Amino acid sequence: MQKVVMGLSGGMDSATVLGYYYDKKYQIYPLFFNYGSKHNQYEFKSALKLSEYFHTDPLKIINLDFIGNLFKSNLLQGQGEIPEGHYNDDNMSLTVVPGRNSIFISIMVGYAESVGADTIAVGTHMGDHSIYPDCRPIFISAMNTAIQASTEEKVHIETPIQHFDKSGILKMGYSFDIPVPYELSRTCYKDQEFSCGKCGSCRERLEAFEIIGRTDPIKYQE
Repeated sequence: MQKVVMGLSGGMDSATVLGYYYDKKYQIYPLFFNYGSKHNQYEFKSALKLSEYFHTDPLKIINLDFIGNLFKSNLLQGQGEIPEGHYNDDNMSLTVVPGRNSIFISIMVGYAESVGADTIAVGTHMGDHSIYPDCRPIFISAMNTAIQASTEEKVHIETPIQHFDKSGILKMGYSFDIPVPYELSRTCYKDQEFSCGKCGSCRERLEAFEIIGRTDPIKYQE
């Protein structure tokens, strides 16, 4: 059985990546990164449910408190407000956490070597490119070169949803023999129990469900 290490945030994207490797019958080693974001506690609940649903290796929590303490981003606890509006609006750049994916990927590589996995997977997608520099294909390609050099080509990076937008991601997730249970996922960036439906992340999610002609199965704040 092939092995994959992946970051499992509990969001729509990572849930789809999880379903993708489960469908391919990989042994999955998920990591949850606790880095001080406003929505981390709600993401964790979703990540844990998804991990249990797909019978992965036990979910490992990686505490990265220094990110919340040292880095600047409105996504982090104690910093600016989460912007509302469309995901492609300029103000969504306030949610960029500098260097986040570089840190996450480096940890996944070390874990992959330790458990004998030759693949690490991330959920970067087409909709991320304009806002998040560390989600663009040029970044992923550069990281893959570094990963293969540092592991003597024992580990490589895969991005199963890289060329899909959110609606394409949903279509993929629903196409598997065991469809992705999106009712267990968490997308909202805000620090509240129910998703707001107003932040860029929520609006992009709702639009995607509308495009594919389905109703989003999660609860939203009235």
